[in-house]
Amino acid sequence: MNMPTNGSISRRKLLGGAAFGLLALGTGGALSACSSSDAAGMNKLSDTLTPLPTYIPVTKGPKPDLAGNGVVQPVYYNSPAQSELYRSVTGTVGDGSTTSGFVVTYDAPPPANNTYLQYIGRQANAKFDLTFVPGDSFAEKFATMIAGNSLPQMVEFLTFAMPPRYPQILASRFQDLSEYLSGDKIKEYPNLANIPSLSWVSARINGKIYGVPEHRPPFGSILVCRPDIIKKLTGQEPAPKNEADFTELCKSITDAKANRYAITGQGGADLVDWAYDIMGAIFGVPNGWKRTADGKFVSKYETEEWVRTVSYIKKLYSAGYYHPDTPSMQSAQAKTYIANGTVLLHMDGISALLDTTLPDGVVTGGVVPFGADGGKGGNYQGSSSFSFTALKKASPATIKEQLRLLNYLAAPFGSQEQFDLTHGKEGVHYTGSGANAALTKAGETMVNASSLYRLAAGPQVLNLAVRKDEQLRRSHEWQVGTQHMLVQNPATGLYSATASQSGSAESAVLDTMNDYILGRANLSKVRGAIRTWTANVGNTIRGEYESAYAKQHP
Repeated sequence: MNMPTNGSISRRKLLGGAAFGLLALGTGGALSACSSSDAAGMNKLSDTLTPLPTYIPVTKGPKPDLAGNGVVQPVYYNSPAQSELYRSVTGTVGDGSTTSGFVVTYDAPPPANNTYLQYIGRQANAKFDLTFVPGDSFAEKFATMIAGNSLPQMVEFLTFAMPPRYPQILASRFQDLSEYLSGDKIKEYPNLANIPSLSWVSARINGKIYGVPEHRPPFGSILVCRPDIIKKLTGQEPAPKNEADFTELCKSITDAKANRYAITGQGGADLVDWAYDIMGAIFGVPNGWKRTADGKFVSKYETEEWVRTVSYIKKLYSAGYYHPDTPSMQSAQAKTYIANGTVLLHMDGISALLDTTLPDGVVTGGVVPFGADGGKGGNYQGSSSFSFTALKKASPATIKEQLRLLNYLAAPFGSQEQFDLTHGKEGVHYTGSGANAALTKAGETMVNASSLYRLAAGPQVLNLAVRKDEQLRRSHEWQVGTQHMLVQNPATGLYSATASQSGSAESAVLDTMNDYILGRANLSKVRGAIRTWTANVGNTIRGEYESAYAKQHP
C-alpha cells in the first residue's frame, strides 16, 4: 500500500541534497519561535551515536507475489482475503486516556463527529484529539505551536522540511527515545521493529532517537521513462551502460518536428532543475557531501564531477535533447508530457511509477542507474521516511503507553489491525471484504483524512487498489536493480546551523549553473560562483559537519 505523500516543498529546497542531513529547512520566521530553553537544549554536540533499532521483519501474513527486503518493497498484486489476516498486536494497547497530536494533511478535514477515530480508539483503548494542519501552512503553524509552548503529546516532523534549530527544539521539548527503542530494546514493540533500519536514520538527531518514522523506500530520484515508446523507436527498452549510450539514446528518441524530446527538467519561480540528482549520480557526484580518507568533508559543488555534470547537461540542451520549455516547466506539465509521449525521460520520485491516473495502455518504467565510464551506477539515498513522530517529554509510563499506541498504528500490511486502520468499521466506513473492500462515502471523508498513518504506519508495500500489475512489476524490478547502488551522505543526521540558513547562497550557485547551461555564462563564471559559495558558507558548513562527525565517531 502506498499512502498519499504530497509535499508542499519546492525543488530548490530538495536540491540541497537528497539526504536528511541537508534538509534543515523551513520558514525564517520560525527562528523567533525558539526560546532560550531550546538554545540550551543543545549547548554541545552529542559525543555518542545511539544504535539504530534492530530491524526484525514480520514473517506472518500473506506471502508476497514478489519478495522484498529492508530496501526493496514487496509486491502484492491483490489485497489479502479476510481469512489471511492475522493479529499483529497482543495485550493492552492504550490506557483509555486521550492522545493529542499535530499532523500534516493534504485532504479536507474530517467531520467533527469522527466515527472512524472513535472506532479505532475502541480497538486500541484510546481517544484521539488531533490537530490537522494543511501542508501549505504547516511550517507557519508549527512555528506558532512551538512559540506558544503548548505542545500536544505527539508532533509530526516532516523530514523533507525540518524547522530551523530542530535539534535544539527536540532536545528541549521532546523525549529522547533511545532508552526505549535503540538496538534490541525495540523488540518490545514488534511492529516498530518491522520498520527498516534506513527509515530510523531520519529520526536519529544529534546521535539520539527522537521519533518513530513514517516509512518510505530509501531511493532518491528515479529517471522515469516510457519504455513502450522507446522500444518502438530503438528496438529495445532503455538500458544505457555509459555516457555514450545515454547520449545516443537521447539522440535516437528526439524528433523536434514530431514534438518529441528525450528529456525534461522542471523550472518555475524558484530555479531550473535539470535532473541534477540523476545526472550527478551518473558522473559520480557525491550525495550532497563526501568524506575523504583524512576526514575532510567535501561538498558536491567543489568536485570536478559536478562541473563535468553541468557541462554534460549543457551539451544535451545545446543538442536539442531537452524539451525547450524546461526552464519554465512545471511538474504537472512534465507528468502530462510523459503520459502523452512528448517527453520520454523525466526525473521524479519512485511513486511516479504507480500513477493510477495514467491512461490505459500507457506504460512507465525506470532507467536503472549507470556510471558515465561504464562502471557501477548510483542512486542518492533519501531519508527513507516522509516524517517522524516525536513525543513530548513525559513520565516513563506515559511514554511506554504512547509507544504501544504507535506500535498498534504501525501494524503491517496483511494484519487485521492494518486493515481496520485503512478501512474502518464494516458497514459504516467500508463494504465488501478482502480485495473487494471499498470505502463508503463516510469512509472517504474520514479514513485518510484522519491522518493516523502520519503518526505511525507499517512499511509501505507495492499494492494498488486499482490493479496495475505491470507497473508494480516494473517498480519492483527497478528497485531490485538499484538496491546495491545507494549513495549515502556522510552528513546525514548531523546538524549545521549554517546549512539550515544557506538557501540564498546555494541559489546563487544554481542560478549561475543555469546561466551556463543556457549559454549566458561561461565555465569560469561557474567556478567563480562555487568559490564564492565556499567562502561565504561552504567552509563554515564543512567545519560544523566535521566537528559533529568527529564527536560521534571518535
